Amino acid sequence: MAIQIRTTAHDAASPRMRADGADTAAALVRHALQIEPVSLVPQLLTQSGNTIHRVELADGRTVVLRVSPQPAAFAHTAPNLDALRALGLPVQQVLAAGPAASGQSFVILNWLDGFDLKFALPAMRADQMAAVAERVTDCQQRVAGLPASRGFGWAPIGRDAAHARWTDLFGAPASAPAAVEATPLNHLRARLRAMRATLEPYFAACTPVCFLDDLTTRNVIVDNGTLSGFIDLDFVCYGDPLLQVGTTLAYLAADVGDAGRAYGDALVDCRSPSGDARRAMYFYAGLWATGFLASAETAGDAWRIRMLEPAAGALLDAAEAC
Repeated sequence: MAIQIRTTAHDAASPRMRADGADTAAALVRHALQIEPVSLVPQLLTQSGNTIHRVELADGRTVVLRVSPQPAAFAHTAPNLDALRALGLPVQQVLAAGPAASGQSFVILNWLDGFDLKFALPAMRADQMAAVAERVTDCQQRVAGLPASRGFGWAPIGRDAAHARWTDLFGAPASAPAAVEATPLNHLRARLRAMRATLEPYFAACTPVCFLDDLTTRNVIVDNGTLSGFIDLDFVCYGDPLLQVGTTLAYLAADVGDAGRAYGDALVDCRSPSGDARRAMYFYAGLWATGFLASAETAGDAWRIRMLEPAAGALLDAAEAC
């Protein structure tokens, strides 16, 4: 049976690379599920280095194949999803997983209809955004009821994370350089250093609460304005759940702009943090946005630099105003 290889607007690979990748993906699916794939659609490349295909099967089902260059990247995906599903979260089902060629690993899951939140937001109404924010917050509160870790950071559910303190996730506190060029990026970094110093008592008081840190504008799948489910939950994070809110604000500023403002406002309202907690939330947002700006400068992306400089500054303004 001939396999149809579809392309997307974001697929920059050559036809030969696409065909080679599709052949490998088809063989994995065929062997793991014992059914013929009839169509494969490569998805956007991820920061993790995973390759992803949407696969239509001969029996009419649609699944997603994720392949990682790491040998055990998905070792805990199934038990993580089982634990989250037991809490009532809308997550995928692992259909198959195991080793792949050349030290890689793979997982096959059911497909969730819809798009990443960042693509869905421009077409959503404010009430739809608020409803999704409420669902995300409710799910995070359920996850927070799982047993705490004895460490901070990323780990499978039920395992201990590696860091002794929450502040360790942000690296060693940086000293102000003796002489530095007065650029907007360096000014933002100086503000972050000063703010972090004042937040250290708050960080020290944080406990390793379980939360889903990567439910930002990515991995939250929305179909026709309503939540379809969550994806890419191979690990959870233990620490301050407000990190997820702060990083979402940064991703909204970087990738969506004003079209996503109502979602960010609703997410903050659902949490209603105050005092140092609110300041920490905006610190996280400013930290991530400044990181995006640094990456844009390294890449020489002038348009993104112009957008991110005021966005990062506004997030730090909000933190300093708390």
